[in-house]
Amino acid sequence: MSAKGSDMEKEFENYWKHHQPELIQRAPKALKEERENTGRMNTAGDWILFVVPIIAMVGFMNYGFFAQEMVNLLVALVIGIVFFFLSMLLKPYITGKRNVVDIDMDIKQHFYQIYQKHGLKGLDNL
Repeated sequence: MSAKGSDMEKEFENYWKHHQPELIQRAPKALKEERENTGRMNTAGDWILFVVPIIAMVGFMNYGFFAQEMVNLLVALVIGIVFFFLSMLLKPYITGKRNVVDIDMDIKQHFYQIYQKHGLKGLDNL
């Protein structure tokens, strides 16, 4: 890659870092709506993934592996956290929704293409 290309990437990365919230608000309508929709609880899969960590915690607490309640509670909390993160990893496969990071990368790529054609002035004049 040429030095000029590298400088352009650094300049865009710096611009993205400082203006990311504004650029996300100015993103194409489809990407903006997809980003807003991905966090909503509007599918059965969303609700299942929401309930699974709670069921795992309650099930562990009811079974009572340890004699001390506090130890049971702490282990149940750890189990709930683990199940929560697992459910976040599985969410795209169960709900069909992409995660916010992937959508943000598409938004960033959209503005990078504009930057390559028109420079920073092109981004500021959108």
